[in-house]
Amino acid sequence: MEDVIDDIYVVCECNDVHYKEIMDAIKNGACTVEEIMKATGAGTVCGLCRTAAGDPGGKRAIHLDEILEKAKLEGLCPDK
Repeated sequence: MEDVIDDIYVVCECNDVHYKEIMDAIKNGACTVEEIMKATGAGTVCGLCRTAAGDPGGKRAIHLDEILEKAKLEGLCPDK
């Protein structure tokens, strides 16, 4: 079921970027929010999906920085 959610959950509504695309970018070495933005286009229009702090109204359920932190906890993007 999680794979299906990964494929369909849209993190960035402006550029229609799905959770799976963000995770793929992280797995391919995008280990900062800026690198994820460059690789996927997420967060480059309105910016609400970048960080929870940048989304004061809570319009997005999850943000790029939160996805990145989760990935780091799972062993992706080890600190250099």
